[in-house]
Amino acid sequence: MKSWFWFLSILLLVSCKDFDLKKQSADQILEKEMKSINWNEVDFYPTFQNCGTITSKAESKTCFESKIKKTINDYLASHQISTTSSTQDTLVIKFFITAEGALNIEEIRIPDKIDSQNPQLREVLKKAISELPEMYPAQKRSVPVSLHTQLPIILK
Repeated sequence: MKSWFWFLSILLLVSCKDFDLKKQSADQILEKEMKSINWNEVDFYPTFQNCGTITSKAESKTCFESKIKKTINDYLASHQISTTSSTQDTLVIKFFITAEGALNIEEIRIPDKIDSQNPQLREVLKKAISELPEMYPAQKRSVPVSLHTQLPIILK
């Protein structure tokens, strides 16, 4: 019986070297976690105070886009925008929202036929966007981040 005990004890001690348990440093864990994060997407889009409590990315995107579109549409309704075609035309506004929530216009793409008929449209759009209320920045892992985005505006 004692021989079995000694045999198993020696076998256990010899086999312990096969259990190569490596400690991971905090830096290695952080590096692995950073690689697993998709930095091209945000967890929440920028929001406005009147959006209320946001619990999902989809809700934040909907509130963000609808508030900007409503503000622009309301502003454009008070200005005379003329088009010669009966079809819908689409403007595209590219934004950069800083991690502090400041909104900057990067580009406004207006179809040539609309731009030539409405030379003031670019300034009207800039003025409408300046009327937006204070914005909370986009978030990634509960940290405010900058965001480049674009928003199509359909003219009817």
